[in-house]
Amino acid sequence: MSKSVWVRTVALVLLVVLPASAIEQLTYDPVQEIPRPTTLEKALTKLGRGLSNIFFGWAEIPVTFDQQIKGKKSLTHLLGVGTVLGTARAVIRTTVGVFEVITFPFSTPERNYEPILEPEFLF
Repeated sequence: MSKSVWVRTVALVLLVVLPASAIEQLTYDPVQEIPRPTTLEKALTKLGRGLSNIFFGWAEIPVTFDQQIKGKKSLTHLLGVGTVLGTARAVIRTTVGVFEVITFPFSTPERNYEPILEPEFLF
């Protein structure tokens, strides 16, 4: 094998292998790249969630009305059950908000700052 053929073969192998290794290095794995939230971040998220639930808990009433309308419920059902259900959800969301604001600096191992209600934020 002559020297020029050897040089061409090595160059061809490098042209194929080097871009592949560069692409492999550019892969993104969010589990490795994004650090886990700290306890302070979790506590502040709980505080923000609690304040949001306190200030926007009343919005459960129109959200419930909207769900009832989209569910093709009758007007009497909407005015009777929708009003009571929306008000109950508003009271629950506001109460949970007060609880989360009061307890945001504390954690229990089984809950660990997880949201109590779903969806976590109403909006």
